[in-house]
Amino acid sequence: MKICPSHCSSAHFVFFLFSLVLYLSCTSDATRKYFPKRHRVYLNEFAVEIPPDRDANEVARNHGFMNLGQVGNLEGWYIFKDHRIRKRSLETEHRDTPKLKRLKRDVIMVERLRVLKRVKRDPVSITNNEPSPNDPSWDEMWYMHCGNNRSQSCPSSMRIEEAWIAGFHGEGVVVTILDDGLETTHPDLIRNYDRFASIDINDRDTDPTPRYDPSNENKHGTRCAGVVAAVLDNHICIVGVAHGASIGGVRMLDGEVTDRVEAHSLNFAQDRIDIYSASWGPDDDGETVEGSPGPLAKAAFKSGAKYGRGGNGSIFVWASGNGGHNKDSCSCDGYINSIYTIGISRRSVSERGNRPWYLEGCASTLATTYSSGEINEGKVITTDLHRRCTHEHTGTSASAPMAAGIIALMLQANMALTWRDVQHVIVRTTKSQGLHGHDWVVNGAGFNVSHVFGFGLLDAAALTHVAGRWKRVPEQHECITIPQRLALEIVPREVTEVTMDTRACHRKTSEVLYLEHVVLRITLSHPRRGSLKIFLVSPSGTVSNILQRRDYDRSSGGFNDWEFMTTHHWGENPMGVWLLSLTHREPRRGMLRKWQLLFYGTQTHPQP
Repeated sequence: MKICPSHCSSAHFVFFLFSLVLYLSCTSDATRKYFPKRHRVYLNEFAVEIPPDRDANEVARNHGFMNLGQVGNLEGWYIFKDHRIRKRSLETEHRDTPKLKRLKRDVIMVERLRVLKRVKRDPVSITNNEPSPNDPSWDEMWYMHCGNNRSQSCPSSMRIEEAWIAGFHGEGVVVTILDDGLETTHPDLIRNYDRFASIDINDRDTDPTPRYDPSNENKHGTRCAGVVAAVLDNHICIVGVAHGASIGGVRMLDGEVTDRVEAHSLNFAQDRIDIYSASWGPDDDGETVEGSPGPLAKAAFKSGAKYGRGGNGSIFVWASGNGGHNKDSCSCDGYINSIYTIGISRRSVSERGNRPWYLEGCASTLATTYSSGEINEGKVITTDLHRRCTHEHTGTSASAPMAAGIIALMLQANMALTWRDVQHVIVRTTKSQGLHGHDWVVNGAGFNVSHVFGFGLLDAAALTHVAGRWKRVPEQHECITIPQRLALEIVPREVTEVTMDTRACHRKTSEVLYLEHVVLRITLSHPRRGSLKIFLVSPSGTVSNILQRRDYDRSSGGFNDWEFMTTHHWGENPMGVWLLSLTHREPRRGMLRKWQLLFYGTQTHPQP
């Protein structure tokens, strides 16, 4: 059991709590203004990319640094430490020293690590063959079998039971929860626990057991794990979606989160772990735009896609966010904007098929699963700390592990699926029936898609059936258009439009004729970023709502090479004229300075 701090006596701990409360109660607004919320805190550690012909220890020694070692399995990436600068310093003190400048000239890339704010995605408070598990909460698990229980009002089922009946329970698949820890001795998890898929990155040991405190702060990971892989028929709590799968935990949120911590988590045991589930991200406060993965995390995603699962690619499932009450948009979350992640449950659908009050919408979400909605609707039941069971797991934090469990059933049906195959099968098998949203459209390739629910609700029976006969999609092509540099004024209360006529790398080795992901890379200045609305229209006429208005975002920072990703043009031909449209209510003008499109997809039909 981990108690914080581990070396303190109970008397010291009580004194610490008293001092903290006293400090917070006495801190005035005048004092807080000297420590603004957005101040960045930097460490004395650096992520360094070393040329392949150089020795990392020698490079570090030559420039006066200590080499702390390679970052997980990321080839060429190391962490250097400089003992001559303070471990934690504010943004105003973050300057390049002469020796740091010399180091930068001698390596490929250097980036100083800073402490990142990462938030667990819980909403803010305001036939005879059918399985009949003996787990005590089974009858209350409306999201697992509402289609078979006529006393429930659920309008659409994920058909998990049908997948079980067909023989898919997740056997042979390993799912790991990236979070604040995992209670490895929980009686509803211990039989499926995989210690080789687990690690404590915060305390640098192999035990992911959470740190216990009086408020049960670190319950999140254990709750997510139960949704995935709680044991079947043991007369305890619940049954997991993939109760035959192995479950691991990476403890990485209960401490300083840096690019190194995130990369190590994403890259950990990629030869063993099939699915990584993350129910956290940047602050869902409606103003934050700093969630883009750092260079190490980006390298970890690429490494996972290339080397994970024996070369088939790691599956990264990500919760979309709960900032709907703050009018937030998951478009400003760099993790959901990654082509390597499966954005889930921003389209969390409630028991009655309604859009939950906390839900964020964006063009990068791929699909949805059930979660809680209104206060009087059912919640998700799962495992909890201290060997308990809870009926209070809510938000997209419940939806992402639910999706991870369903994907585990899918992988059992066909372990040869690549990370892109998984996304293709999801797009083709999800369903929109029973999901109430005003923005459902049919794109140029015939797929129903919504900014609220992605391509629809995951269907476990359809996923496993199609996966079993799926043929691997052709090689991914990346077509990068030439950046359009301009100085185009964004006029108040008018629509500012600019077009790009592209051949989509026609007759080149990178030609794309069948789209998967489209990335808009954009640079613009604006006096109030949150008043902007951005749309992207494809040659087929499909409209992606790239950025919705965010009333709490008062920043004048604009966007600097920010990448927005959309899945709404899946299957379309990108060749032709693309339209970028911007509008805002701010009386002052903005300026569009650069925009560029990146097309990801195939040259030949993915399933001829």
